[in-house]
Order: sequence, then structure tokens, then C-alpha cells
Amino acid sequence: MTLRVAVVTSSRADWSHLRRPVAAFRDHPELDPVLVATAAMVEDDYGSAIAEVEAEGFQVPYQIPCLGGDRDVDMAASGGRAQLGFAKCFAELRPDIAFVTADRFEMLAPAIAAMTMRIPIVHVEGGEASLGVIDHAIRNALTQLASVHMVTTEEAALRVCRMGEESWRVHQVGAASLDTFAHDPDVADSVVSKAVGQPVNADTVLVAVHPVTLDQDPTAQGRAVFSALEHVQQPVVVCFPNADAGGRALRELGAKFCAGRSNATQVVNLPPKIWWGCLRRASVLVGNSSSGVMESTTAGLPAIDIGNRQQGRERGKNVLTTPAEPMAIREALLQAQTAAFRNASRDAPSPYGNGNASQKMAQILVNLPSREKLLRKPVIPVRSESVDPLSRVGDGD
Repeated sequence: MTLRVAVVTSSRADWSHLRRPVAAFRDHPELDPVLVATAAMVEDDYGSAIAEVEAEGFQVPYQIPCLGGDRDVDMAASGGRAQLGFAKCFAELRPDIAFVTADRFEMLAPAIAAMTMRIPIVHVEGGEASLGVIDHAIRNALTQLASVHMVTTEEAALRVCRMGEESWRVHQVGAASLDTFAHDPDVADSVVSKAVGQPVNADTVLVAVHPVTLDQDPTAQGRAVFSALEHVQQPVVVCFPNADAGGRALRELGAKFCAGRSNATQVVNLPPKIWWGCLRRASVLVGNSSSGVMESTTAGLPAIDIGNRQQGRERGKNVLTTPAEPMAIREALLQAQTAAFRNASRDAPSPYGNGNASQKMAQILVNLPSREKLLRKPVIPVRSESVDPLSRVGDGD
């Protein structure tokens, strides 16, 4: 008997964390992964990354459009549309497990649908922190809804245990996005150049800046970044922002910045292999994306994390943290591109593992207990567990 796993993907970002695990699930005789795509993943306005997923040979039988508009009320309405879509999807699919990732607002929809339909939830990347955005609260809500937790670091595991989760439910596996770097060969220079629209090399500045959804002005950090880069002569590659309130305004800022420069391009969607190709080749990554504090360290790339969007998230020594102020960003750019800092970045250890998360995830799913045990979650105070709440946390083996 196989375990049917509904794997939800909503953006190019979470797909980079899912492509290797889904491949591992697909190759396991006891697992039946079914991809369900929603939000930016299926929207033409965001590059319809689902086409890239299907081009790699993954089937996506369920697609749930839900996005609309660029305001906070549009985000709220998108969640409602997604809720209806996932209720219908799960009613037809009847999965044994719902597999959700990280902290995107649209991930609440499949989690709520699964909870009310008595489908156990496996949540990936709980216990992390990003205090500047609503993602932090969403991540914690998903933790409370989930029956099993696959976390990236020991600190994340400790946080989940402190939220009252039984330690047998918590498994430290590392970040699955790193599996692409560890196991997929690098793409050719020409492939990266074609996808990006210009060569990416040791002079290139990558920009990945997203709305800060807890700020009164969610685009202010983006304006600070583009102001800081105004007089930088190096080639610049700007990545599309997330599908959050203020995202379209940031896209317009990026387009305006690139329009006046022959060596600057804004890209709608980069598949995981291409993004890793950029991280391997570029000079520096600047912005407020989780990629700047997670994937950049594994790639050995200097990164500048601006503002408070990723506040609280663990990071390697290749990451410079700076206020969202143009002068501070310019100073950090100078420091990040010195030979000494570049050399130190190449040797910086990552707190997010070594790229072997996918096989661990597959084995955890195969060894899950009964649905009855998964769904009944007692509240366990840390003091009644043990002195060390991590003592029984799984390592994914």
C-alpha cells in the first residue's frame, strides 16, 4: 500500500525546496506524491513557473489559481479563493498526507482544508524566524496545525518543541533547497545568460527584494536598495518580488531601474538550477530574501541582508546585515566585494545542512505512525518532556 502525499507548491521559491524531495518521493515504492500548484506558481503574471516544473518531467494534475490585486485586502481575498480550491481538490484526491512548506500566506488554505478533512499535515521549515513580515505568524500557525515537522536546524527544532509539540513529531533534516546545489550539475554559462538576459559573472550584483508586509509602507526597503545601486556601474540582475501586497509596485521600481541601464535586467522567473547558477557566478546578493541567508552560504556568495524582513533567521558568516538605508547598503556593498570577504564567504559553514534532506524526508513519510496517532495532538509543556526537549528529536534517519 502506498502513501498518497499531496505536495503543495505556490511559488518559484518553495519549488526550489521541493523539487528534489518530490523526486525522492516519486522514486520510493511506498510513496505516491501528487503535486498541487497554486498562487504565483500558476499565474502568467508571475511567469507561470508551473511550465518549468512540467518541463522537468513532473506532472501537476491539480492547479488552483487564486491571486488578484496588490493590496492587503487582495491577499486576504486570495486566501479565501485558495481555501475553496483546496477543499474541492482534497475532496477529489483524498490524500493520506498534506505536505506544506514554510510561511507563505496561501499555504494556510491547504492546511485548513486538510485539518478540517482529517488529513494529517507535514510542515517543512517550521521553527524559523522572519520577524519583519506576516510570514512569521503564518509559519507558527502552520506548526500548530501540523502533525509532523521537518525542520532545517537545531534551533528551529528547539523552537517547535517549545511551542508544545511532542519531540517525536519533530525531525531535523536540513534545507532541501540545498540538495539541488549538492546533487545537480551546474548549468552552462550560456544557459544562465540566456535565461537572465545577460552574462552573470564575478562582477554581477543580484537583487532579491520583497515587500515587508508588517511595515506601513511595504516597498520602502526596495526603494532603499535601488537608491543605493543608483550609481553602481556593475551589471545588475533584479529578481521579481513575491506575490504580496506591494509586490507589483516593487516590480515597477525594478523595471524603472533597469530601463535606464544597458547592463541591468529584471527577471520574472528563474528555475532552481538557473538560480543556483547565478549564485555560483555572481559577486554579491543584496536584498531581504531568505535566499540571502540560506542558499547564499552554501554557494559561498557574499550576501547583504537589509532591514528587518529576515530578522531572527540564522545566517552564515558570508552575510552582512545592514539597515534599509542607501548609505549603509552602499558601505556593505563595498565590504562584501573585497577579496578578504569573498574568500571568507567561500569557507563559511551553513547552519542549514549539507544537501541530503530529500532522502531523509522520504524515509520519515514511510515511517509515519497511524492517522489516529498523527491527528491527536496533546499539549506537552516542555518541563514534562525532559531537561533537553531536543533529546528525542529525529535526525531524519
